[in-house]
Amino acid sequence: MATQALKVAVDWDNDAAYTGTGEDITSRVLDIAFFRGRDWASQLTGRSISGTLKATVNNESGDYSSFKGGSPIAGDILPGRRVQVQTDDGFPYTFPILFAGSPLWTGRLMRLTPSPMAGGVRTVELIATGPLGYLNQRDISLAMATSKGTGAAIGDVLDEANWPAGDRALDTGQTTMTRWWVDNLRTIDALRKPEETEGGFIYEAKDGKIVFEDRHHRLASPHTVSQATYSDAPGAALAYTRIEQDDPLPNVFNIMDTAVTLYSVAGVAVVWTHPETGASSPVVERNGGTRVFWAVFPNPDSATDAVGIDAWTTLAATTDYVANSEAGGGGDNLTASIAVAVVATGNRLKITLTNNHAMQDAYMTKLQARGTIVTSDDPVRVTAEDTTSQSVFGERNYPNPAEYIPDTQEALDWGRYNLAAYKDIVPFLAVTLSGNRDDTHMFEAMVRDISDRVTLVGTARAGLGINEDFFVEAVSTHVQPGGRLDVTWLLSPSLPVSDYWILGTSALDTQTRLIY
Repeated sequence: MATQALKVAVDWDNDAAYTGTGEDITSRVLDIAFFRGRDWASQLTGRSISGTLKATVNNESGDYSSFKGGSPIAGDILPGRRVQVQTDDGFPYTFPILFAGSPLWTGRLMRLTPSPMAGGVRTVELIATGPLGYLNQRDISLAMATSKGTGAAIGDVLDEANWPAGDRALDTGQTTMTRWWVDNLRTIDALRKPEETEGGFIYEAKDGKIVFEDRHHRLASPHTVSQATYSDAPGAALAYTRIEQDDPLPNVFNIMDTAVTLYSVAGVAVVWTHPETGASSPVVERNGGTRVFWAVFPNPDSATDAVGIDAWTTLAATTDYVANSEAGGGGDNLTASIAVAVVATGNRLKITLTNNHAMQDAYMTKLQARGTIVTSDDPVRVTAEDTTSQSVFGERNYPNPAEYIPDTQEALDWGRYNLAAYKDIVPFLAVTLSGNRDDTHMFEAMVRDISDRVTLVGTARAGLGINEDFFVEAVSTHVQPGGRLDVTWLLSPSLPVSDYWILGTSALDTQTRLIY
């Protein structure tokens, strides 16, 4: 690649070292673009999405053609291999926060697609996804828990997804959910539940860690001080090459609407019954044969306000299951020969039955599951409104997507907090900086990260009348043939969400709005 700023590596041998045969592919990369962060700059409406990387790679050697023999990486061109973009040895700065070999993007290979050419250079398209995309290949279910902090809940989801503890950085969170569970959701959807309840932010770090910032994270150092100023003024030390302002109106909201649901727990009841009985009774084969059944609740016969199971009851012989040597219930009673193992995952109970009788198959003539049913109480809607904003912009409602707000007071606090931030128009920007201008610009292009606070001046050529602080919400980098490197940041204004008074952080009489 015709720039001395970046190194691109693929961990073909899967040892997490990026030093094996053919793993440094920098010289073969013709064009590369990679992204991390939110899909939209707003902290309210923007959602963290999986990072992406797309590179065009020279394949004249045929090394990256999966079906061509003789490749030094034959057999290792597999999805899931780690892909990392790093600062290269030619990078002009050495700092504790950024040095040669520092990661700038880390993810997993999705596919290599050859582009055969009758003439010209043969290439492959390398596509990689960030950690959130890599995790989002399975469904997550978690048993119902009580008094669960949002950070702990995110940790539970990552545990269930088998994501290593060393590859995450999670704030504790400010909200404790009275009840929390996950029932058969994709990993990213499961992570969004506590993220939305907290009003926090989940994203992918440069080194591939999954990060969770709670709603107070940016109110503490270093996020209280701008890290750099980018300006359109003639002779500015840091100048951007392009600036775009999004239409601010879609992010004006003067009615904040939250639905609060509380729950009640009933007594133990039969919540699931296997429907096959009599001659249709399922068989568990003799001499160690096993069958797996899933009890699922709520079901069509459940009460309309039933939401799940507080706790499943241990299956009891005769009460919950009966086995006979004949399908209709006759013959020998084999119930004592049945071993039962259960695993609760969300509102599902995995029941594994093993028939230990050496000579006879066992027909399960009765199989049921009991548990304590959780029902939802009558819902409560809590709103916060600003009539002055409504008189200017009309009524603009934002329904809070959070499902686990613990009480009406927190719902009101959430509404007031966000109403103060979004009842008026505020600027959301996309700013592009060229790293090729000089070493200082290249450093900024490499070092700036999600959640960094920066100052943006657009009072000269840009003509936007903007001179204020912003938070970086997304980072997109593109290196074109010839080595031109551009980085684009999505920026959200810091003032509406940072001039709050918080114990232990804020200065008395200078930041007077309370944060919840």
